[in-house]
Amino acid sequence: TANNANFDADISDNSLCTYDLVQGCMDVTACNYDEAAEEDNGSCTYAAEGFDCAGNCLSGSLQSMVMNSHPTYNDGTYGATYTISLGDEVIASGPSDGGNWATSTDAFCLEDGCYEVAVTAGLFGYTSSLYTFEFGDGSFTLGSTGLASIGENGCITACTDSTANNANFDADISDNSLCTYDLVQGC
Repeated sequence: TANNANFDADISDNSLCTYDLVQGCMDVTACNYDEAAEEDNGSCTYAAEGFDCAGNCLSGSLQSMVMNSHPTYNDGTYGATYTISLGDEVIASGPSDGGNWATSTDAFCLEDGCYEVAVTAGLFGYTSSLYTFEFGDGSFTLGSTGLASIGENGCITACTDSTANNANFDADISDNSLCTYDLVQGC
């Protein structure tokens, strides 16, 4: 508390306050910790979840969901939402900004992997390819789902035909044009 506080003042101007103790953030886990502070003034700030104080990822790499609204209306996602999952765990969802805009970006830290992306339909079940959600190597529209690859250990695309020489049943995406087969000899 300021030593010259006047609670009857008509105008509040905290820049006029004087203190007997050095004011500042006293929480050592805060980004703006001040070791010289003698009294906590409530000014502590903290890093966003998954980030350090400089905005770097604590693990994984910085990824983003870039959302583009209808080019004519600039109405955000028109009520649509997205989820990004790895296995059965929802890793991220949004948008974080539900307003009206032409383009908005949600950023988060993710490990390499093959992620499932689901985008709901907009208001009243509206689907349109004019609203796009771009994540990893994938592009999604209202009411769509699919896979997106992040990093070197992303989605595996391979042959899944059990009669092929190179079948890979761990593949995330089946592409049997990649299959190779033994030649059948005979007349």
